[in-house]
Amino acid sequence: MYFILFWTFFKIGLFSFGGGYAILAMIQQEVVLRHHWLTQSSFADVVAISQMTPGPIAINAATFIGFQQAGIPGSLLCTFGVILPSLLLMLAITLTYLKLKKLPWFQNIFEKLRWLTLGLIGAAVILIGKGAFSDWFSVAVFAVCLAVYLRFKPNPIYLMLGAAAVGMLFG
Repeated sequence: MYFILFWTFFKIGLFSFGGGYAILAMIQQEVVLRHHWLTQSSFADVVAISQMTPGPIAINAATFIGFQQAGIPGSLLCTFGVILPSLLLMLAITLTYLKLKKLPWFQNIFEKLRWLTLGLIGAAVILIGKGAFSDWFSVAVFAVCLAVYLRFKPNPIYLMLGAAAVGMLFG
């Protein structure tokens, strides 16, 4: 079980270009659909908790899921698994970048990675949106929060607290 947890999050970490939001679709694929460690609803809860706690969302999700599956050792293995590829990749990129940074073909690679990241974030929005909008009340709360944010640009923490209060009072 420990190896499966580590390997799953290591693979997720290998493809975490663009950060946690971009990788949510892959986490969902592995954790909900492939291994059945979480339901779609509990995955949405993990994403919400991971967003509210300090730190990168992918690491928070890995830590939580690892703990849920195998306690503290599972939590440590999943967290290390999701971090290790980025650590190794950044070390390799830094060394390579220092040698090749002025070559046009090398600069072109980084430009293309931006499009990949945009596509992964779009997939995450679609997948999370399916599970998050379970009724019209959820859609209405989202729409109001979006309108308030676009108009007044408040701190997102206040929007989350307000949405939570509305949900507890009326949901």
